[in-house]
Amino acid sequence: MEKKALDAIKAFSDKGFQRRRVWQTDNLHCNIYCFEPGQQNSLHRHPVSNEVVFCWEGEGVVVIGEEHEPIRAGETVLVPVNVPHGYINTSQDRRMIIMVIQCPLPVEHVPMEPGDVAAFIRS
Repeated sequence: MEKKALDAIKAFSDKGFQRRRVWQTDNLHCNIYCFEPGQQNSLHRHPVSNEVVFCWEGEGVVVIGEEHEPIRAGETVLVPVNVPHGYINTSQDRRMIIMVIQCPLPVEHVPMEPGDVAAFIRS
């Protein structure tokens, strides 16, 4: 059995959110995304992959399709195949970490226009 400590994997940067691989198999990816306040993962979609999101630390907003909802530590959400989605840390003073599990592979990342999650949640 292999174990990993998420605290040892997480990383933050003032240049943008950080995606860190936790696990990879022939069928899935498991990553943590680390966001400083105000950072976002732009709107995108995965044509053949579902995505499970778990908020591990902090809080922010998740956009899925035409909807957006706050997400807080301990909450999870399912992103269906091919649905535009993105994440933003709306906190002014707290970091946010989400865990993202995607399968099946390959996980194609298709950017959406406009990609700005902050602009989407303001409209």
